[in-house]
Amino acid sequence: MSQLPLLPPMDKRQRSRHFARREKVLGQFFTSPVLAAWMVEIATSMLDSFHAALDPACGDGVFLRLMLRHEFETVVGIDVDATVLKVCAQQLNDEKRLHLRCGDALWLLDELRERFDFVATNPPFSAKYGRVSEPSLLRRFELGSSRNSEAIESLFLELCVRSLRPNGMLAIVLPEGIFANLTQERVRQWLCRYATPLAIVSLSRTFFAAKSCVLFARKKPANPDDLVLLAHAENETDLTNIAQQIRCQCGVLKPVKELLNDMSPLHHLNVPKLHSVFPMLPLKALLWDMRSGSTEYGVSRQFSDHGIPFVSAKTVTPFGIDLRRDGRFVAKGSPMDKPQAKTKVGDVVFVRVGVGCIGRAAAVLHDDETGIADDYLYILRFRTDLLLPEFFALFAQTRIFQQQLERIKRGTGTVTVPQRLLREILVPVPPMDVQQQFAIAYHQLHDRYRNGTASVDELAALVTRLEHTLVGDKDAA
Repeated sequence: MSQLPLLPPMDKRQRSRHFARREKVLGQFFTSPVLAAWMVEIATSMLDSFHAALDPACGDGVFLRLMLRHEFETVVGIDVDATVLKVCAQQLNDEKRLHLRCGDALWLLDELRERFDFVATNPPFSAKYGRVSEPSLLRRFELGSSRNSEAIESLFLELCVRSLRPNGMLAIVLPEGIFANLTQERVRQWLCRYATPLAIVSLSRTFFAAKSCVLFARKKPANPDDLVLLAHAENETDLTNIAQQIRCQCGVLKPVKELLNDMSPLHHLNVPKLHSVFPMLPLKALLWDMRSGSTEYGVSRQFSDHGIPFVSAKTVTPFGIDLRRDGRFVAKGSPMDKPQAKTKVGDVVFVRVGVGCIGRAAAVLHDDETGIADDYLYILRFRTDLLLPEFFALFAQTRIFQQQLERIKRGTGTVTVPQRLLREILVPVPPMDVQQQFAIAYHQLHDRYRNGTASVDELAALVTRLEHTLVGDKDAA
């Protein structure tokens, strides 16, 4: 391979936003040797040619070391950190085959095009790096063209695919959002125009702090009926079994045409076996309105000592709304006073974001529990002739709801629930007299909670009774 040119320096904005490379060296973005070896072994087993291999974000060189063991004639590593590359060169010490370059590999799109049989990498994620906004760089990429900014992982994905020769193999770690988020469907469409996904493996957070997936793909346009293996690794011991599934093409296989809307393995693996003796309707059929809360940030985000209560995720408890848990107020007529975000009695407030409290729901039962809802919340207003809000607040704590919730969570570092997917969740609709029984019990428990006399055990027993009722287990209820 010819000598690669020196790269243009990163502009000051990119440099200032760039994630701390020491974090990658020290482990925050480090790819474990076991995971890296697994990725390389699987991908190279499908290769016909071993002329050249690339890692465009090589960091400490874990993929480069494995590529050299597989006897590629040329191995290229690129990284923005000169210090990391110097250590990498000293450790690998293969001056004949190894070529290291310092700089931002995205600027090398044209020079790297179709020069490699194999690309393996764990590129930076935009959650830590920030989005790429340099116009001259965006114009080089199909995924960046005509956009004001683009997630760096999307551009690295395009760079990797473009760098492969026809039928070359890609093994790449990417944030789950590329596979799951509705806004990333255009990236999935682009991928399948130029490459065929062979396997997508979801990784638990024991591998990386950010929710991630490994993509194996071949450089050739995908056909709609091409099958993609979907799997999940909870820990490193799961990788051996998944490797066997990939090799024999056994396991959960889905055609490309069914994955463009959502390629996230967990979405297809965690299909809940829903059962209820009552009719089940999508949530959207039971609502007359669903809206997001709203708030201000920056200098306009100001609270007062009195005024309209601020309803945040903290105030949404399994027992109902508890404004004492936050204690902030919005001044009437201030920028924080958002009329469209004002809750009222009969609403259900749903927490749409946050690892610890996502999916929590509470019915607003009293006037002194109303307020301005934060943008972390959805406000649900029910058709009470079909479903009582108190009943839904309890139902949101059942396994039937929680199983469905797991499938619609989206995001890498901070998970969220899109409105569109929440509207599709199935809700059992018992007769109104059954709903009334649970609504009364919820009211009573909430009032005891306000007085400090309710217990977690009482709540758990009520939710269990609801679960038994929904599946028709009268004896257990």
